[in-house]
Amino acid sequence: MGESEILSTYAATMFALLNPLGMLPVFIGMTDGLDSRVQRWLALFVSLTVLGLMLLFLLTGTSILHFFGITLDSFRMAGGILLLLIGIHIVSGDSTATKKNVVADNEESAISEAKSVYRRIVVPLAMPLLVGPGVIANLILYAGEAREIKSTTLSLGLIGVTVAIAALAFVILLSGRALRRVLGDVGLNILTRILGLLVASIGMQFVITGLTNVIVESVAPAVLKLHS
Repeated sequence: MGESEILSTYAATMFALLNPLGMLPVFIGMTDGLDSRVQRWLALFVSLTVLGLMLLFLLTGTSILHFFGITLDSFRMAGGILLLLIGIHIVSGDSTATKKNVVADNEESAISEAKSVYRRIVVPLAMPLLVGPGVIANLILYAGEAREIKSTTLSLGLIGVTVAIAALAFVILLSGRALRRVLGDVGLNILTRILGLLVASIGMQFVITGLTNVIVESVAPAVLKLHS
């Protein structure tokens, strides 16, 4: 597989795993009632956080996990449990959404309010809803492939694609108000609850996958040893 094919595959898988379109209703729910300027700044802050996290794991992901002695399956299960709890909160309506109507008088107050809300929603929105175990695994996989073939061009290409995907996520989050106008409050509420159920299901799948991998890795060698 050539470098261009690797980059195109990386771009497709990263966008699918990041899934900013799927997370858009969650972002809308968490920023409900906020001024449009505040929402724009929040979209920027979240997108920059996502970019920072992706670059961090792309460049040092394997080293970080090894340093803390964490396996990818352990990270997957922890993220899955968190996603399950988040999904339950979204479905039950007990989310971290901002219910009050906040109108920013000027750009400075909009930034201040956005920073305040950002501190409350950056977890779980940026991580693990957007940058979850699947995204991290994909980043580590392609970074390892670039190191294996010792291609500086490919490494720079992966960084460039990562920046482009984060920028696309920012544009998608900005479209939240347009989606609200199309669906209306009732339609958006229904879509958000459905997404909450899907988030909980994704969390359970992460837990099941992690447990399955751990069981297979621990039990399979013992079974083979018994039969040898």
